[in-house]
Amino acid sequence: MTKTSTTTLVDQVDALRRAEAQFARRLAAVRAPNDTDREAMRFIASATDDAPATPGGLAAHLNVSTAAITSVLRRLQQRGQIVVAPHPVDARSKVLRPSLRDLHTSVDELSERVESIASEFTPEQLEVLSRFLRRLTEEISDLP
Repeated sequence: MTKTSTTTLVDQVDALRRAEAQFARRLAAVRAPNDTDREAMRFIASATDDAPATPGGLAAHLNVSTAAITSVLRRLQQRGQIVVAPHPVDARSKVLRPSLRDLHTSVDELSERVESIASEFTPEQLEVLSRFLRRLTEEISDLP
């Protein structure tokens, strides 16, 4: 097994950042789901029956205005990814659910590929990778 140096790791993170930027540009070019739409789908898909996703809850989760959520929901509905239904208890609200088409699938192709790659690692290795990515995300978030 080859020992990975810190320099190699920094180079690999830089390569990942470049690949992610190119991927984001390709997605934007074909008008595929953007980061906000993907995060919205994750939020909606992870909601439970006793605490369903609502437009207000989604707006709070994404830290955007309720007006901005209207555009997000319209895009998700147009792509057939979500169903908007009346709230079972609060008649003034709506409930957001994944469509049957998306109910048992990953949010997007990238998520499927991440899951495939993750299957190559042991649970212990995944824990180390997860800790590294979590810490890297924290550091990036703290940068000015």
